[in-house]
Amino acid sequence: MKNETKVSYICSMINLQTFIRSLERRLPPSAAMKGDKIGLQLQSARTEISSVFVTMELTEEVTTEAIQAGADCIVAFHPLLFAPLTALTETERVGRICTRLISAGIALIVAHTNFDAFPQGTSALLAERLGVRIDSPLIPDAQNLGFGIGIVGSLHAPKRIEEFTETISSVTSAPLRYTPGASSTIKRVAIVGGSGASFIDNAIDAGVDAFITADIKYHDFHRVRGIMALIDAGHYEMEQFVPFGLAALVKEIALEHSVTLVVTRSQTVPNPIVYFPYSTEYQQGQQRIITS
Repeated sequence: MKNETKVSYICSMINLQTFIRSLERRLPPSAAMKGDKIGLQLQSARTEISSVFVTMELTEEVTTEAIQAGADCIVAFHPLLFAPLTALTETERVGRICTRLISAGIALIVAHTNFDAFPQGTSALLAERLGVRIDSPLIPDAQNLGFGIGIVGSLHAPKRIEEFTETISSVTSAPLRYTPGASSTIKRVAIVGGSGASFIDNAIDAGVDAFITADIKYHDFHRVRGIMALIDAGHYEMEQFVPFGLAALVKEIALEHSVTLVVTRSQTVPNPIVYFPYSTEYQQGQQRIITS
């Protein structure tokens, strides 16, 4: 009998549906919030992919970047298609972007609140940069072990509220709003990346010293003042690290299937917020983050 040598062939393309199934094994659709628009949003006649472009969200500038990068698939965090559409025209943003993606043959996949709930997802990525050791999800997912909304954890060493808010501002390269809690020292922390004001009571029940989230209303600061430090770090500002996590998952899938996918992270800052004062300083800081 002849000696046989086993050869592993590495290809440069993967079936689109195979890619989606592998992504959904890591980010189960059942972990997403009810009504969220996730998964394949545009197929654009695409059945095989070789170049994946990862972004927080699609703007016209980001779309141009993806086309110029030669991408045939985009994995985005924020859905492009959310509200029911009655027409796709070039007179409005979504229609223009969809038209360009279809014309370029680029598929669009969205991983949103199922990535939020991922153990290494939105809140965990920020927690790592803030030096927060994660203990558990703020609200565990009953269906998916380890998944859940937000995180609860502890700083490696206690910090005064002024020092902690300075750290957050430095990490996100943005100003923030906050109200102090019962203690001037922060040790135990809860984080919900993005709009998490509806989970304020859950953070209070968790007994944390500070809750970091975004899109907080004025009266919520009044309600929590003196009970728990409440910190609004900004919506984009908390979620700007998501493309790093999504790119890591895409690379895992490529390795799993022995595929040499080209994986590109967007280098465009899609943040629509302009700061005053020091706008240039903050914007340059966020550009450094996304290109790091």
